[in-house]
Amino acid sequence: MTPYVICHMLGSVDGRIKQNIWGLKDHHKYFEEPASKIKADAWLVGRTTMQEFSSKKNYKTEAVRANIPKEDFVAEQPVKKYAVVIDPSGKCYWDTNMVSTEHVIEVLSEKVSSRYLHHLRSKNVSYIFGGKDELNLDLVLRKLYKLFNIKTVRIDGGGHVNGSFLKAGLIDEFSLVLAPLADGTIGAPTVFEAEEGYGRRKATHFTLKSVKRIYNDYLWLRYLVVKNKKAQR
Repeated sequence: MTPYVICHMLGSVDGRIKQNIWGLKDHHKYFEEPASKIKADAWLVGRTTMQEFSSKKNYKTEAVRANIPKEDFVAEQPVKKYAVVIDPSGKCYWDTNMVSTEHVIEVLSEKVSSRYLHHLRSKNVSYIFGGKDELNLDLVLRKLYKLFNIKTVRIDGGGHVNGSFLKAGLIDEFSLVLAPLADGTIGAPTVFEAEEGYGRRKATHFTLKSVKRIYNDYLWLRYLVVKNKKAQR
């Protein structure tokens, strides 16, 4: 079993992710208020996004006497809400095992060192392994369901994480807060960054679930992913 996966993003009409040139006074509300209305057991982001929430200290990991086995670690925690970070190389460090009201789960590859695992254990941060060198996202989702009983996960980006789940065919629903502006920057990050060029991968098609006008000129669009059938026009 795997969780139901909802990708939630704030994007411009040309598909870009928020930048300073947008000039939004309170950009967080446009993303976070709709996100709070999506019922989920966990939210998931990439390492770059999560470093906004992780420790700002310059941690020096301690030497360990023996290698720590590359086995999943489920820490004891009083909450059943989770903040999941895709961090294959283990670059996020922690002062606590919480982000706001959510318990942290690190998603790692087996390349990480025993020193880093010791750091996570010392902070009571849960972690799971998604592969030896590269992550198997289907395996990651199965572990989140089995080990933490996460039945719905909300992916909050960025574009590379969104694109990885999109490419793997693991997204069930897409929630987009469409900002009434065009970014126009060539090469700026987009909502989905799956791969360069055109390979065998086919575009992902959606069917509209709902649309709502919010904040005067914004649209909150929710789509279901069309799976296992040809898109119709």
